[in-house]
Parts: sequence; structure tokens; C-alpha cells
Amino acid sequence: MIDYERGIHPQQVPTDVSLITPQQATNQQVTENEPATRVMTDLKSIAPFQIEASASIEDVNSKMIACGVRLLFVHNPQGQLSGLITSKDILGEKPLLFVTNNGGTRDEITVQDIMTPLHKLEAIPFEQVKKAQVAHIVEALKECRRHHMLVLEKSNEGNFVRGLFSITQVGRQLGFEINPTERATSFAQINRALG
Repeated sequence: MIDYERGIHPQQVPTDVSLITPQQATNQQVTENEPATRVMTDLKSIAPFQIEASASIEDVNSKMIACGVRLLFVHNPQGQLSGLITSKDILGEKPLLFVTNNGGTRDEITVQDIMTPLHKLEAIPFEQVKKAQVAHIVEALKECRRHHMLVLEKSNEGNFVRGLFSITQVGRQLGFEINPTERATSFAQINRALG
């Protein structure tokens, strides 16, 4: 038997209640001086959307629309993370370049053909993110000319993707659009941007 006298007092649900979505949860306004974790999509709280590397780009487009996202994590048949694919990858020039260089048709293109593999992605250690401000993340995204950046966390079991920064999401929370500038020439520049 539950003792309701100990501080838990259920109440009737109001009729104007709705479910919160991950988008709503991460749309809180921030300033550049606030902790960077305020603009990070924390994958401990929000499950990432994934797709298999062998999926067609039409499957990617359908899944992105259904999930309301612009990025999917890509996994191989063994379930291991192998890269990222974004709406820009499937709707931009990558499919046309792939067909031009390799032949075939757009319908034959798979995720693995145009995704960004892990070895071509930059990531920020979570230890640095915990000490950084939003302004540091904006600078790192600009320096890398990336719309998304992973956050890695080390544990006894290995490295894990702990979170993700989206330049669009960060800009939305700051209240202005962020445009990436020139690409950083070294990982040292990225670390300097993080302070």
C-alpha cells in the first residue's frame, strides 16, 4: 500500500496537456556565456535515431521526415556505429556526384555510398564540454565548418558517443543563425576554440 501522506499527491491531469518532444526539450533560449551542456543533445536522455548502412537514400529521407530529424546515426549489419548521414547528404550534390562518378541511378544509392564515415568526423571530449561555454561550441563548429559535431565520453568499456551539437539547434537556442566559416587546419585549433 502506498502512503500518500509522505509527499506524493497524485492529481487529475489537465485537459490541455500534451507530450513534450525532444525538440521542445532542447529549444530553451540560452546565451553564449552559459554552460555548453545546455545546447548539447545528450544521448543519455534522448535516444538517437539510427539507420543501417545498406538502406536506400529514399529510406533515409522517409525516416528523417517521420522522426522530424535532419541527421541519422549509421550502423553496420553488426550494429556498430559507422558514420552519420544528414538531410544535406541526401538532398544536396552528393547523390549526383556519386552517380556521375560510379554510374547507376539515384534509386541504387545506399547510405554507405554518401554518408560521412566516422574517421572523417571531429568530436569533442565530454570532459572539455563540461568546462566549456556555448560560445566555445559555436567557435568550434565554425572552425570545423561542420553543422554537427559529436561528443565522446570515455569509460572503462571504451569510447562512447555521449552527445551531439547541431549548429542549427545551437543557433535556434541563441536566437540567431550561425554560419560556419573557414575550416580549421588542425585539431589543435579546435582545442583552442574550446579553451
